[in-house]
Amino acid sequence: MTLKLSELVKDKSKIDLQDICSDWTWLVSGQKSILLVTVFGDLFFVGQSDEINWLDTGSGKLTRVADSVKHFEELLKDKDNFSEWFMTNLYSELQQKGIKLKDNEVYGFKKIPVIGGDYSSDNFEPTDMSVHFSISGQICKQIKDLPDGTNVNIKTAILDQKPWWKIWK
Repeated sequence: MTLKLSELVKDKSKIDLQDICSDWTWLVSGQKSILLVTVFGDLFFVGQSDEINWLDTGSGKLTRVADSVKHFEELLKDKDNFSEWFMTNLYSELQQKGIKLKDNEVYGFKKIPVIGGDYSSDNFEPTDMSVHFSISGQICKQIKDLPDGTNVNIKTAILDQKPWWKIWK
């Protein structure tokens, strides 16, 4: 099954971009604009030098992936890049299971990978976009400077206390 980029991204015109970035400003404040919002709740930004940076909300990392939009478009033609950045196999599996999204939803983690979750279809569920970005941003900010294996007690503005987790970066 060949997937198109349009199937794997959200319509930016229907998203409050300032809202979804509000709990990620600690990491993305220097970005010029949002290029893409993926159905898995990751973001691709245009940076200060027009480079393209990928915010992986599962790991809490911002990674430079291309030197320009044109370079990014070229890299998207590579099946491995496309598959990694947009999790095409996982998307196909969720579609086969009949797990669909509404306009205001992304596939959010039941347990974010940075605290031990995985990238299996059983760890994803349709999640309100604002909730996904808020929770993942708050968690990643709280643990960003901690070494792997540290026991943490996660608190977010949206959820009450979570159980103790170990960090797995």
